[in-house]
Amino acid sequence: MNMSLSVMALSVSAAAILILLGAATNRSAEPVYAQVSVMPGTDEPANTTSSGGGLGTVPAAGPRLSAADIAQTNSMKLDSDVENLVILIPDKRLVNQGFLPLDATIVEGTKVIWSNADNSTGTPQGINHGISLVQDSDNQVLLTNGTIPFGNAAQYTFEAPGTYTFSDPTNTDPAAPKGKINVIAPANAPDNLSTNSTQATAGLFVVQADEKPYFDQHFNTLGYHVEDSYMIPGPEGNDIQVYVYTQKSAKDSTIIDRTAVKSEFVDSHIGDD
Repeated sequence: MNMSLSVMALSVSAAAILILLGAATNRSAEPVYAQVSVMPGTDEPANTTSSGGGLGTVPAAGPRLSAADIAQTNSMKLDSDVENLVILIPDKRLVNQGFLPLDATIVEGTKVIWSNADNSTGTPQGINHGISLVQDSDNQVLLTNGTIPFGNAAQYTFEAPGTYTFSDPTNTDPAAPKGKINVIAPANAPDNLSTNSTQATAGLFVVQADEKPYFDQHFNTLGYHVEDSYMIPGPEGNDIQVYVYTQKSAKDSTIIDRTAVKSEFVDSHIGDD
């Protein structure tokens, strides 16, 4: 799923490609598998190197979360280690796109949490967003939530295999792309080497690329662990850094609270510039 994105930083429009809920509203605050190569003339896996955030040379026995692949496809594929996927509604000053990721493959029983991180008005209230979730097989509406304030979230646990479509009812642009969730059986999801039973949550964050040294140093707090990162270039140096992360907590309120804290943190750095 290739996508063209408009990237904004510091209110400067920048074109870039980001080939990158029952339900509740809460207040307290796609990994694509990396390409696995083989040794020439054999079926043995070769070592591969991360393309984004300095993971170095890693065994190719299984896939890893690759920020470059996620950014280039706007898609994530997760295994049964991940109990929660956080889909970010990003700040439009950074990325003019509704959801990160836009497309995800998850296993049965995974909870998706749509977190509103859009404070592009620069006010404490931020911008309200919403989530509408439909089961593709029969067009059954599974979730409708038209008001998710900044720092809040909506969630849904996917118990049945199949495909699902989600969108933001507050977005009136008919051309706005809708999100897709593909739910599969655990046996059909290859083990991802970036995830394990102690890192129960995964998701994406975007920050200004010139803040990368700071976030590289400070992102791994509140139970977060950066798995990889990738820069999306923009004109006049207005570049965006995409972080793919895992998080230790599997508790809903903790995930939502801590995602809101991170979102406020990112917002404060946008406002400082």
